Formats: sequence, C-alpha cells, structure tokens
Amino acid sequence: MPMDDHDLSTNPWSDVTGGDENEFNDFMKPMRLAKRTEEKPTTNEQFQCRPIRLGSRHKLDDDLRSSRSEEESIPASPTSQKVDTSNPTTPRRKSIQIRNLPIIESPKRYVHDKVDDAIFAVCLVDFHHSRGPEVEFWKSNYHHNYSPSLFKNLSFQALPDGSHQHEETFSNFSLVYDFVTGLSYDDGDDYDNFQGDPRHLRTLFGCSCVRQVKTSDLSDLEMARNKDITRSIVQKAIVVIACNQPIFTKIKEKLSIITHSFLIQERLDNYELLEHLFENLNDSFKPKVDRRLSIDQEALRIEREDEFFVNLNLKETVTKFRHNFLTLFKAMLLEKKILIFSNNNLESLTMFQNNLISLVPNLIHNLADSSCPLIDYSETNGPLKKPESLNTSSRQSMLRFFGLPLQIFNTKGAFWNPYLPLQQLNALSSPGTKSFMVGSSNLLFVNQSMALEVDILINLDTNEVSYPVGRGDDLLLSSKDKIFINSLLENIRKIDEQDNYIGSDDYIRYKFEDYLCSLLSTTKYSQYVEKFKQPPPGFSHTPASTDLDANDDVSIDNGNMAAFGSAFIENWRKTKNYLIWDAMADEFIFNFLTPRHIGSDIADSRSRIASVFDNFRQRLNAPPNSEPPSSRNLSIFESVKNTDEASNVNEVPFGKKISNWAWNFKRK
Repeated sequence: MPMDDHDLSTNPWSDVTGGDENEFNDFMKPMRLAKRTEEKPTTNEQFQCRPIRLGSRHKLDDDLRSSRSEEESIPASPTSQKVDTSNPTTPRRKSIQIRNLPIIESPKRYVHDKVDDAIFAVCLVDFHHSRGPEVEFWKSNYHHNYSPSLFKNLSFQALPDGSHQHEETFSNFSLVYDFVTGLSYDDGDDYDNFQGDPRHLRTLFGCSCVRQVKTSDLSDLEMARNKDITRSIVQKAIVVIACNQPIFTKIKEKLSIITHSFLIQERLDNYELLEHLFENLNDSFKPKVDRRLSIDQEALRIEREDEFFVNLNLKETVTKFRHNFLTLFKAMLLEKKILIFSNNNLESLTMFQNNLISLVPNLIHNLADSSCPLIDYSETNGPLKKPESLNTSSRQSMLRFFGLPLQIFNTKGAFWNPYLPLQQLNALSSPGTKSFMVGSSNLLFVNQSMALEVDILINLDTNEVSYPVGRGDDLLLSSKDKIFINSLLENIRKIDEQDNYIGSDDYIRYKFEDYLCSLLSTTKYSQYVEKFKQPPPGFSHTPASTDLDANDDVSIDNGNMAAFGSAFIENWRKTKNYLIWDAMADEFIFNFLTPRHIGSDIADSRSRIASVFDNFRQRLNAPPNSEPPSSRNLSIFESVKNTDEASNVNEVPFGKKISNWAWNFKRK
C-alpha cells in the first residue's frame, strides 16, 4: 500500500509485523554505538540497517584485487553481452555488498608501495663509439621502465669529462625526481618552465664507478657481438642511485670490485652481476628496526654520522688551503656561489665538497631538498617551530635544540651538485638560482665564472682560491678567526703520533662544530641583550660590580658579534638558512655554550701564558732586596697553576659545558 494512503495516527508497526506498541517502542529506541555486540542471524526477511566499517587501505586493495581477479576469471560472452551467472535456487543475501567503490585519495608524496627503499636504481652506462654515452641497463625500485626522457643527463654525469684519462675513477652527482608524476627535472630550462608542486620533488644521489678496458683485451665472442667498436678502449660505468642521502663512501669499494669484475666477463651483455648488486644494496640499506630494544633510528643515524666521512682526508685539505678553508666555510654559510674545479682528479671534487658539508653537524642527513632551486625547506617541513623538549643525553636532541643543521642548500634558489656536466650549465644562469656549490671538470665553467657571477672559484689541481667578481668584506677573516685557524693548524702540525685524536679528521670537525656553535650561541645572547637591554642571568659585562655572583661569567667578549666580522654577520642575517635557524633554535642556547667567539678563549689562554713569563722575567731582573714589582697578575705559583690549566685549551675541544651536557662526541 502506498505511504500516502496510510493513516499516520495509527501504529505503523502493526502493518509490518503485526506486533503491539511495546515492540514498536523497542524498535524505535536510539542505537548505542559505544558497544558492539555480535548479532545473531535472523530468519525473517526484514531489512537490517548496519553501520559500515571502513577497513584498512591494504584490506580494501586486497578486496579490489580479488574482485578484479574474479571478474577476469569469467569468460567473456561471444556476443559481448552480460550473462547472469547467478543460481536462481540460491537464496538472496540479506545484506548488500558494494564492490569497486570509487575512492579518491589525496595526492601522496610517493607512489611506490615500498617507500622505505633506500636504493632508487642501479644502471649501466656505456660509451657507444657512434652514439655517445647511453644507458644500457636499468633496474629500479620506483621507476621500472627507463626512457631517454628520464634523467636526460644521467649518462653525461656518470661518464664525466676527462674520465677517459683514468683507468678507474668515480663520479658523484645528484638528480631531481617527482615521486608523484614520475618525471625528472634536469636543467635550467626544466626549472624555469616548472608547473607542478615543488613539494613533491626530491633529490636523488648518484655515484658511478668508471672503468675502461682495451679493445684488444675483449674476448673474441664480445668482439664478434659488437661490430661497431671502432676505438682502442671500451668505457663503461656502473651507477647506483640512492634516495635521502649520499652513500658513496659506504659503497665505493664494493662498486669498484663489481665494475672490475663486470668488465672481465667473456660477454658484456651478461647483467647477472648487476642484478645481484641491486639485491645486495637493497638488503644492506633497508632500515633495520630493533623493536626489542626500541632503538630510535634517527638518533642512531646521527651517532653513526662519521661513517659517511671515512677516508675523506680532511686534515690534508685543511693543511693545503689553511686560512682559505675557513673562508670557504663562512662562504658556505653566506650562501655564496661556489665553483670547485678539477680535471686531474675527479674523485677529489666529491671529497672536497663532502669535507665542507661534514663541518655542519647532521647536514649529511638533511640533503633531501638540496639539489633543486625550486624546493624550499619551509614549504616541505613547515610550520617551523622551536623545540618543545630537551634530552641532554641525546646528541640528536641537543642538535635540534641548537637549531642544527643549518639549511644551507635546502632553500628556494639554492642547490648543491657534486658534479655538473656541460649539459647543465644553464642551471647556474637560471633566474631562479641565487646560490650554489657545484663541482666540474670542464674548463668552460672556469672561463664562464665571471658571467655566472661565481663568488669563489677553487682549483683543486693548483690548490688556488680566486674571487671572479671580487672579494667582499664579508669574506675577510677577523682577528679572532685567524687566532682560531692558526691554533687549529698548529695542533695539526704538532700532532703526537701516539695520540690518534688530536689533529685527526674528527678533531678538526669537532673544532669547526665548536666554532659554529659559538657563533649561534653568541647570536642568541646578542638578541637577548638587544631585546631586554641587559645581560641574561649568570652573565655580566661589569667585572668590578659587587653584586655579581661568584659563578657569573663576566667576559667582555660575551655577545660580541663583531668578533666574527661585522660584514659577515650583517650578510649572514639576510640569508635564508639564518631565518630558518632563528625560527627553530631555542632562545637560551647560550646557557649551554659560552656565548663568545671560540678564538677569544684561545687568545685569553695565550695572554695568561705570556703574563707568567713577564712576571718571572721581572723577578729575575729585579735588584737584590728590592720590592718585587707590582703586577695585576697572580703570584707566580698561582699563575703557573692557571697556566697549566690554560695549556690544555688546545687539547680539549672548546665548549666543555657541551661535553658535560653529554653531546656524545666520539673521541677516537
């Protein structure tokens, strides 16, 4: 009977079940969703309204796949018409099952199922004697089918200019890939015409081992297979492309062995070695979570940071460039345009740049946005906020508290590429490029350095540093800077063979870390004084005051930003890495590290030593029975005692308060 013909004043329940009014009231009670009870199957044919439970995404995918497989298993009708395969004797289901429900998902950063794969791809690049360098073999976790439009300059990056001069050499480079669209962005034209979402772009890190063999050493079978070999050598490169961070130092030896073994095969179209390499690297770099010990993977990575700097020989680099090395470090903080050139030693391009990167704590683990001027750290990691907690026994927590690492290359307009081929020269002249650090083996980059407005040019073949557009005041070292670098060079020169730490690469890195942290601490101290017009509790600029606590720090160098160079500080405060750091670092880091230039403490220790000898000389030259000359210094006994303490300044890393707060430095 139609609903309009019903009398609404009557009980509608009696029309459905013939029950009384109590049953109707029970039926109309509100449902309780807090507690779910298993419903018993009913025998009547009444319609039941049940809540829909949204399963997990994986369960939904399984249902969809099973649904498709069931549909595909049904043979198609010759007449292309739908056939009713249901059995008329089968009772109809009392619940409705909806399959193939269309679900619109929000865009994901990665489209691959296994987003934790550290290895993007393994490939083989061959220098064809007619067509030039080309990708011969490709196997990837993310982009399964290779096409020439993907990473258009990959073959030129894997086989760099000048590689034919070496029997074996290595090349390191970076690539830009969109994990949503599956597209790559390879040069300045791609950057200028970019129309997508830069938050989906990520940096990939490639490393290749380049080897060459004489054509006469190839087997007869290989020569018969390759009729187009027209030169005296055959050159190939095995390339590993990694996600998240460069792994060159970890796989260098393995890559060298595999490349050598591949080229001595009877047939060079046997890619079994490359298949095994791909599987081995995936197993080696797969994240291993120890659930039993609940190990924090990020903290573990930071503790093992030095594994990325093995055999970089930082000491030799500092010894060669001396004061210029500190200038290069400060230029990196200023986001200058830095070009590094070498034609004699391609591997040194990567080693030199990795040495500079190693001076900024934890920067090696934060380079995912470093190779594309379209990516900005604030957009991919915003909103920026200060730390909400501090664990002084965790180096990870302390670095975060200090706002480290500085995001030098992870901002819009800045990028880093260990090796840049000639095909990517326009990336340096792109209007969106504001700063960079790149390496090259092509002399054309050097000749174009002025047109590219390069601030600093480093020639690793001659160990020379030049300034194509002139050296600004912000790149001049202050007196305290010179004291710091001279002290460091002196300790390197006087290294004791029995002490494996003083003068080592780790020692140099921690000294530069002290320098950087003293800069950050002094900056926050200066901001506090500027804001409140007085020093923070525990500090004072008036040593003669009688209101001071005995533990107050009364150094007049506290908060002295000019000690780092006034022009340097002025321009550093304009950089994007400074703005990000200022938004993320805690305001009171000066309570954990003395807020003054590290060179101030070195200078104070030397002045105290000099005063000891002055007092001693005056006492020796004084007439007999004369009153000892008055001195503002302590007695000779007390001075010698303080001198012994001061003489240890160069042997104990600056910032003892940091060590006391458990930064977990590894002393070798």
